[in-house]
Amino acid sequence: MWRTTPRITAGVVLVVSLIFVGCTGAGEGEPVNVVLGEYVVQPEPTSVEAGQVTFTADNQGGETHELVVVNAASADELPVDENGAFDEESFGEDNVLGEVEDVESGEQQQLALDLEPGTYVLLCNVTEEEDGEIESHFAEGMHTAFDVE
Repeated sequence: MWRTTPRITAGVVLVVSLIFVGCTGAGEGEPVNVVLGEYVVQPEPTSVEAGQVTFTADNQGGETHELVVVNAASADELPVDENGAFDEESFGEDNVLGEVEDVESGEQQQLALDLEPGTYVLLCNVTEEEDGEIESHFAEGMHTAFDVE
């Protein structure tokens, strides 16, 4: 007959607890709701602790938007193309940390990132043709700073 000792029992409980925590999604990251609309990007909260962050892009506007997270101190230092849109290619892929595209009006999409302390820019980089002219959501002011402490 097999007997358990308190030490073995405690070890089994610890292992099972760690497996349970890993499976329940604990540590998914600090939630940040980002309201998108014409032409605003409003995160709540506006700063978080370093580590896992889960952004929820909540399109409350009437147009399709996107959420792009960029490693930059301000939108003023970001390069733009001839239409005034953020030029992702010339800025470098390593500095574009992630994005959710085509967030339709009334929809939400999530983006989870592991962020180090610093300042980031949250932006919408959609361009569209409006009355024969190209309109850039970034050029219309759809960007904001976001701090990670």
